[in-house]
Amino acid sequence: MLSSCVFAQAEPTGSVRVHVDQPTVALPDTLYGLFYEDINYAADGGLYAELVQNRSFEYFPVEGWSSRRGQMQPMYAWETIEPAGSHCVATVEDATPLNSRNPHYLSLQIEKGSDGAGIANSGFDGIRVVEGDVYDFSFYAKRNVNADSPVRITLKSEDGDIGSGRIDGLSESWAKYDVSITAKETASNASLAITFEGAGVIDMDMVSLFPRKTFNGRKNGLRADLVQSLVDLKPAVFRFPGGCIAHGQGLDNAYRWKDTIGDVAERKPNWNLWGYHQTYGLGYFEYFLLCEDIGAEPLPILAVGVSCGFRDPRENAGMDDLQEWIDDAVDLVEFANGPVDSTWGKIRAEMGHPEPFNLKYVGLGNEDHHTPQFEERFPHFVRALRQQAPEIKIVGTSGLGPEIPIYEFMNTHGCDLSDEHYYESPEWFLSQTHRFDDFDRNKTKVFVGEYASKGNRLFNAVAEAAYLTGIERNADIVQMTAYAPLFARYGFTQWTAADLIWFDEKAVVRTPNYYVQQLFSLNKGDQYLANETQFRLDPSSDRMPASGRIGVGTWATQASFDDVKVIAGSETLFGEAFDGTESAEVASVIDGSFDVVGGVCRQNEVSATPAMRLFDRSVEADELIVSMRAKKTGGNEGFLVTFGHKPSGSHYWWNIGGWGNTEHGVQCANASDPTNRVRLATTPGTIRSNVWYDIRIEIGVSRILCYLDDQLIHDVAIAKPTISFSASKEIATGDVILKIVNPSDQPCPTQFELTGVERVDPVAKLTVLTGGRDDVNDRMNPNRVSPQVSELNVASEFSHTIAPMSVEFIRVRTAK
Repeated sequence: MLSSCVFAQAEPTGSVRVHVDQPTVALPDTLYGLFYEDINYAADGGLYAELVQNRSFEYFPVEGWSSRRGQMQPMYAWETIEPAGSHCVATVEDATPLNSRNPHYLSLQIEKGSDGAGIANSGFDGIRVVEGDVYDFSFYAKRNVNADSPVRITLKSEDGDIGSGRIDGLSESWAKYDVSITAKETASNASLAITFEGAGVIDMDMVSLFPRKTFNGRKNGLRADLVQSLVDLKPAVFRFPGGCIAHGQGLDNAYRWKDTIGDVAERKPNWNLWGYHQTYGLGYFEYFLLCEDIGAEPLPILAVGVSCGFRDPRENAGMDDLQEWIDDAVDLVEFANGPVDSTWGKIRAEMGHPEPFNLKYVGLGNEDHHTPQFEERFPHFVRALRQQAPEIKIVGTSGLGPEIPIYEFMNTHGCDLSDEHYYESPEWFLSQTHRFDDFDRNKTKVFVGEYASKGNRLFNAVAEAAYLTGIERNADIVQMTAYAPLFARYGFTQWTAADLIWFDEKAVVRTPNYYVQQLFSLNKGDQYLANETQFRLDPSSDRMPASGRIGVGTWATQASFDDVKVIAGSETLFGEAFDGTESAEVASVIDGSFDVVGGVCRQNEVSATPAMRLFDRSVEADELIVSMRAKKTGGNEGFLVTFGHKPSGSHYWWNIGGWGNTEHGVQCANASDPTNRVRLATTPGTIRSNVWYDIRIEIGVSRILCYLDDQLIHDVAIAKPTISFSASKEIATGDVILKIVNPSDQPCPTQFELTGVERVDPVAKLTVLTGGRDDVNDRMNPNRVSPQVSELNVASEFSHTIAPMSVEFIRVRTAK
C-alpha cells in the first residue's frame, strides 16, 4: 500500500482507493486472540467464580507487586465468631492434613457452652450475592466429639442474615459436606459464616462457596459476566497461563500444569510472583474447557527449565534434571489430545472430557533472556515435540521488547512462530504501522503475543488500532496477536499501565482498547485488499516544537548555565548572559533551586527530578536555534534543555547525560500526561563534571538536530499526523470492510473509490469509536467510549468525513 501525508497548513482532506479484485494476503483465522495471565487477581477473585478467599489456609507472605503481599498469613480473610458468652480458638495446623498437597487446615477449638461460635470469611473484600440466586457451599471437615451437632452455614450482610443452610453433623474423619443456600437479599459486602453447636475440636479445609450461575452452569466454574466479555470478542486463540508466572520467580515457583488438574482438593496451590496466591482451581482442564466455550484455539505456554530472567534467583534446571520439564511439554499434548487409555488422556476423561481438546499449538518460553543456559536447554524441547508430537506447531519466544533479541535463535531452531512482546507509548505504536513491511517472509512467522500502549484512554486505543492496520497488511508474516493484560480487578491491581477489562465484585468495564480489539476481531475479513491512500492533516499546534517557552534544568544534578541564545532565522529573539543587565530575561522556577551568581545561572538542588527554570517569554516560530553553555557541578546525570513548552504542559526536551549518565535522548510529553515523556531518540553518552559544554539545538517543523560541542548527536524526524487504513474482503458475505484510524484532532473529508467491483449496495454499515483524546471508561460511566452504529450511503465512489480521534469501520456489501 502506498501511504503519504502532506504536511501543510490547509484544510484536511483524504482520498482512498481500494482494489476489490486485488487481494494481497490471506488474513489468518488466528489473527486476533487473547492472552490470559493471573495478574491483577484475574483468577481467584476474578474469572474463577470461587467466592471464598484463602479457602485452604495456605496463605503466607510473598514477594511481588501487590500491596497486600506482606499481610498474607494462614488466617487471611478469616475471623472467629464468638457470640456473647462463647469462646473459641482458631489455629492453622499441619499434623493430620486432608492430603499432602494441601498440608494446612483450620482447627477450631470450641469451649463448652459456646453454641454459635465459629469462623467467617470475608471473600475478596466482601462477597457479592444476588437476591434469589443459589450458592453452593462445600467443605471438608472432621470433629472429635459431638459428631451429631449441626453446622449452620450463613450468608451475612451488615443488616443481618440473608440466607442459610444446615449440615446435620460431622464425622470423626475427613469427609466432604455440602449445602445450597438461596440469597434473600442482594449484597456486595456479605460474609460467609460457619457456626457450630456444642464443644469440641473441628478441623476443616477447602471451604468453598460458588454461585450456581457460572458460565454454562459448570461446577467449579467461571464468572459468567467476565466470560461473556471474552465471548463477545470472538477470540481465535487463547494464550495461557503467562506471562511471567509461567516460568516463575525461581523454578519452585514455576507454573507446573500437572499441579493444576484433577480434584481441586488435591491440586497443589502456588504463590503468584505478582504478590498473592493461586489456588489453581482454574487450572489447565478449566482452561481447555474455556477455550471450547469461547471458540478459541488453546495456546499453552510452558517454561523450558529456566525461571524468570527479570527476577532473582534466575535459576536454570540442571541438564540432568531437564527431562521432567521436557516431559511436561510432551505429556501436556497427551493430556489434551491423547486417547482415553493413555496415561494423561485417561485423567482428562476421568475429569469429564473423554473427547480430545484438539490442541494444535504449544508455546515454549516467555520473554526469556538470550543466555547460554537458555540456548542449551531450548533445543531439547523442540526436538522432543517434533519427534513425539509432530502435529503440534511450536511457538517460540522473541524475548522482551521491539528489538526481539532472540527471534533469530527461534528461526534457527525451526519454530513455527515466535512470540514478541512490547509495552510502549501510543506515539510508538503510531510510528510502527510499517514495522513488518520489510520482515523476511522466509523466516519464522510472528505472534505479537503481548502488547499495549500503556493506557486505557481513547488515544491509546486509537494508536493500537493504527498498529493493527499495519499487522493486517502484513498478515502473511504476522499470524497471531493478543493484547495484554486481559483482566484487572479494581483495588487488587498490580499492573496499572493498561488492562483490557476492568471489574469489581459486580461490574465489568470494557475499555476503549477492548472495543478496538472487538472491532478488528469481528470485522477481520478473509483477504487483505490492495489500496492507495493519501491524507493531508495539519500538525497539532500543541506539538509544534519551535513554538513555546525555552528552559534549562537538570535531573538529580547540580549544574551551571550561561550564554543562552534563541535565534529565529537572522533574528536573535533573546540572549541571556546572566550578567545582571536590565535586558535579562524574566524566568520562572518550576522546581529546584536556581540562582544567578558570578555571571552564570546555577541549579543547586541535587534531589530535584526534574529541576526546571523556564523563560517567561513564549516564542512563536517555525524554526529556531537554541544554544547555550552548560557545566555539571555535582549529582548523577547531566542537563535538560526544554523547548516548545506549551501552557497545556506539553513540551520537548533534550536530556543530555540522562538515565544515570548513560544516554542522551530527545523526549516529548503530551498535555494529558506531561510527566510521561516519550523517547524520540536516544544514543549512548555521558557528561563529565566541571567541564563546559557547548549545546545547540536546531528546531524545525518536522526535524530536530541536536549538537554537543559541534558534534551532531541526534537527527530526529517529527512524526507527521496521518490516518491509517486497512481494507479486507469477507468471502462468505462479499462484504468489503474499510478500517480507518484517525489519531488527530481534525475531521478529514475523504473521497473513497472501490474499483474492480460489479455492484455496491447503496447502504453500508458504519461503526464509529470516537470521543475526547483522554476519555476513559470507568465504573461511573462504563460506556463513555463505545462503538456507535449507523447507516452510510455509499456507491463505488462516495464521500465521507472521518471523525477526529476515531476508529471507523465501514462494511460495504458487494457482489460476491
